[in-house]
Amino acid sequence: MDRRKFIGGMARGGIVALLAAFTGVLVTRHQVKPVEACLDNFQCRNCLKISRCNLPEAIKSKEHG
Repeated sequence: MDRRKFIGGMARGGIVALLAAFTGVLVTRHQVKPVEACLDNFQCRNCLKISRCNLPEAIKSKEHG
């Protein structure tokens, strides 16, 4: 194997690796996130995440204090 083939192979391998990494970033970035579920059985007043929770029960709890 001469130097030219080695450098060409490394360049092609680098381009393929960059394309694979770019594709991986795009795929993971645009994944659909699952619906958030309440892990505390809707005990909103004791929940530490209530300030950023968007579930209907939490919104009602925020409105009524």
